[in-house]
Amino acid sequence: MLRRIVAAALIMVGSTAFADTLDINLSNSNAQFKYTIPSGIAGKSDLFASLTYNDVNDIMIDGGLLVLNEEGSVSGLSLGVGAKVVAASLSKVDTTRKLVSGVALGAQVRFELPSDRRFAFVGEYNYAPRIISFGDVDHFAQGMARFEFAMSPLTQAYIGYRSSKFIMKSGFPEGVVDNGGHIGVRLAF
Repeated sequence: MLRRIVAAALIMVGSTAFADTLDINLSNSNAQFKYTIPSGIAGKSDLFASLTYNDVNDIMIDGGLLVLNEEGSVSGLSLGVGAKVVAASLSKVDTTRKLVSGVALGAQVRFELPSDRRFAFVGEYNYAPRIISFGDVDHFAQGMARFEFAMSPLTQAYIGYRSSKFIMKSGFPEGVVDNGGHIGVRLAF
């Protein structure tokens, strides 16, 4: 009986001890830092917050919820939906800094290779239409694709591409926070 209690306690501690993740990705013109925790709100769901900074002094923060579901009929496939709040301070859109924001809905597709689950392809897209975009923003669009390699159960390295844009109205130029390749690492603890 004592063995069962100890085993159950270790499983519970093990599942919470490695729940949070810190994701850092960099390019020559961008840095993004993302922190994720399990939410327990709906199945396998995560709450996250991130900060993105670029070489023209644009700053973007976002936070939200992503709910993932593994597709049983296709080994290694996970589908997710979510929502996030996005806010940015853009330096090159107007003569002064421009504060913009939006509420974006999104989807994520993740496919781990069945033959070697250490390798995965991930795609994600988030969109905030005009009705829920603010600060002279017509809409916000963010797309991302990356290839991941699990170096250990707690560490993943990846290479990817991300585009994060606020499409402006009233004749302002696009507010491009990120548009290019990056490398990154995700640490679980």
